[in-house]
Amino acid sequence: MFNNYYYNPYYNNYPRNHHFYPNYQNNYNSYSYSPYYNYYYNQGYYPRSNESNNRYYLGQNGIEERKLNDNNYNYERYNNRFNRHYNNKEEEKTSNKKSENDLILDYENNIRKEIEKTTPLISEELSINKLMEEYKSNKEYLKSIENISKKYKTYKKVRRDGNCFYRSFIYRLFEQTCIKNDKNLYEKIINKIKESKNLTEKNGYEWAVVQDFYEIFLKEFTECFNCLSSGIIPRDYLDKLFSDKDKGNYLIYFIRFCIAAFLKENKDNYKSYIEEDFEKWIRKEVEAIDHVADQIQIMACVNYFDVGVKIEYLNKFKDEVVKLPEDKPDEEFFIYLLFSPGHYDILYP
Repeated sequence: MFNNYYYNPYYNNYPRNHHFYPNYQNNYNSYSYSPYYNYYYNQGYYPRSNESNNRYYLGQNGIEERKLNDNNYNYERYNNRFNRHYNNKEEEKTSNKKSENDLILDYENNIRKEIEKTTPLISEELSINKLMEEYKSNKEYLKSIENISKKYKTYKKVRRDGNCFYRSFIYRLFEQTCIKNDKNLYEKIINKIKESKNLTEKNGYEWAVVQDFYEIFLKEFTECFNCLSSGIIPRDYLDKLFSDKDKGNYLIYFIRFCIAAFLKENKDNYKSYIEEDFEKWIRKEVEAIDHVADQIQIMACVNYFDVGVKIEYLNKFKDEVVKLPEDKPDEEFFIYLLFSPGHYDILYP
């Protein structure tokens, strides 16, 4: 059978066979008997012939178009057979692009896994001399390290995973409470933890989302303060708690929610520092796990928890120290951080 419709540019706009078999609504496929059918079908010019894949059918109102869903065949590629080669090339480019992205993600995941294998979440206490050895090949930083060594004796390395500031901040809160048995600090942080319920709900966070992180933080902080009276060695308690990645992430998530809610509560004080949409920035830069903290997040953390942070910058040009808040007396600081490009470690005087 000769296929007149093959040469008709409007062929695809009409249902197949409707001139010949109007009563069957395409249940019968005349092309299956055509000597040209196998050739054209193999070339991919025709879509499959079963009824569920036909774009049009004869209904009560004449020629009607089927309502396609995600499982139906994509007819758009067949509307013009001369575009078939072009479409294939575009799909091939998209496929290659996706595979390149997958390779990048795999590479990043492999690096992350390697870091997890070789680097603890928080190291043991190290001498500042160890820091000098680490940067011995970079003479530009050695002078800065020498100046830092005059003020600090030891430091602890924190894993480079985007959570280094939050982990350092939480660790020092727990350490000061647990080792120093600081009752004033304990009561202040407990009040802030309890206030967080109202703060987060008021600023758009469902309590069902925050509750698990809240309860874990409250439980661990309370047990940390009471560990000595419970007959537990404080240092052992801290080492066990902060070597647990899952619990550590719960603690970090809670701090992130508190900071995000605090920023929303005080939007007028912070929005001038942010060039993009404020809510979008919070979702991307504050709420997202493994995303580094910048100065705005640190300022919000300091202001909400009312705990001072002093940051020593590893700088090849000049010595730089940032105190947050600036008017806090030096004797009230206990969180000292070392900032190297993109990363925070813990310093001890």
